[in-house]
Amino acid sequence: MSVKIEHLSGQGEELWSVCFGSHSIQFRNEQGAKDYAATLKERIDAPHTFPRIHHASPNPPH
Repeated sequence: MSVKIEHLSGQGEELWSVCFGSHSIQFRNEQGAKDYAATLKERIDAPHTFPRIHHASPNPPH
């Protein structure tokens, strides 16, 4: 998943936006956006294991 930082300016206030997938989160300073983006990227890139599904036997032993 792509994680991007965008600089937003308008109405006299500078904002920074971290965009990922169809989501974006705004920050009031660049460092906050960079820190969040770095943590998010680490979590996305971290190894993940999928839980195993144990199917119950249709006829359990007595």
